[in-house]
Order: sequence, then C-alpha cells, then structure tokens
Amino acid sequence: MSATATIPVLDHELADDETQWMKSVYADFSQARAAAAGGTFDPKDALRAVLGKPEYRLSVAPDLSGPGPWRLGQNRHGRNVAAVFLPKVELHTHIASRTDQFAMYVVGEAEGFALDAQGKPYLTPVTGGGHFHNPPGAPHAFVPKAGQPVPENWEIAFIAITPRNLKEDTHRVSDEVRAMYKQVVGRDAPLGV
Repeated sequence: MSATATIPVLDHELADDETQWMKSVYADFSQARAAAAGGTFDPKDALRAVLGKPEYRLSVAPDLSGPGPWRLGQNRHGRNVAAVFLPKVELHTHIASRTDQFAMYVVGEAEGFALDAQGKPYLTPVTGGGHFHNPPGAPHAFVPKAGQPVPENWEIAFIAITPRNLKEDTHRVSDEVRAMYKQVVGRDAPLGV
C-alpha cells in the first residue's frame, strides 16, 4: 500500500451482462437459503455451490476452496471477480480503481459507509444483493449497524468486481475521513486495512 497512486486510473461502468450475472447469482443463492428454511444452512457452502454451477463459470475460474476469500476469478471483460468474507471492518480507498461490491449475506446487520458528492459521510443499509459502487478515490467500508451491539460472529460476504488486483491500489484513509467515520458510525475507525 503506497501513499500515492502511480498507476493509471481505471474507471468503468459495469456491462449489462456483469450486472445480470450478479442478479442471477444472488437469486440462486436466495433460493438455496429459502430451501433450507428451518434446517441448517451454511451460507458460505451455499455460495460456493452456486458459484460452482456451469452457468456462472467465468473466463478464469476463482479458487473456491477453503474459507475464502475466493479470488483469482476473471470475467469476459477482463475484470477480477472475488467472493470476500469480512469478519471485521476494513476502511480504505482505492485511489485509481473503481470497485463494485454486491452484498450476499450478513451475519448480524451491516451498513455501507461512504462519502457523498459534497464529501459528507453517510450510511446505507446493506440488503441482500445490494450494489455498492465505489468510484476511484472514494473511502468505503462495510460496518456493523450503527447503534446496535455487534455480534461476536459478525461477518459480511460480498462479491467484488474490480478492474485490477487491488493489492497495488488499496490505501489508508485520511485522519479527516477517520473522524467522519467515528461521527456517523459511533465507533473508532480501524487503523488500517
């Protein structure tokens, strides 16, 4: 994580088939959850099964083994596709990369932290299948619902579509953003990513 971006800015709109792919993956995941109502349901195993279906095959298949994250997938537009499972808040920015995140499930409740066009912080409720678009340079994080106790097993799972491997473009946010985070979330911002 460098302090300044020396890589070209990659900003794009998702193609219609990328959005449709996500809607279909979420619909199948929701069906699996509904079918297990009243029984045992492991959301990670259900998501693994859905992503392993032939109709969701990507140009480069992600590694769906282990507890995740499941990275290295790539769609026909050359964008990376990963399933990410966060048990803690990761507040950060991608200075030169747009990211699109699609919420799959939350253990507990979650909100998306971001700044509006005027630089004011806000929270958006996370709902299943919800799309969070983060333009280049936009600070963002998924956080446990403000004002509520945080369950010990809190976790959010989402599928991210990104234009590059974000190891080279993940940066800490400024102290000013950290202060705004605390103002709206009611908890200290994490120290880094």
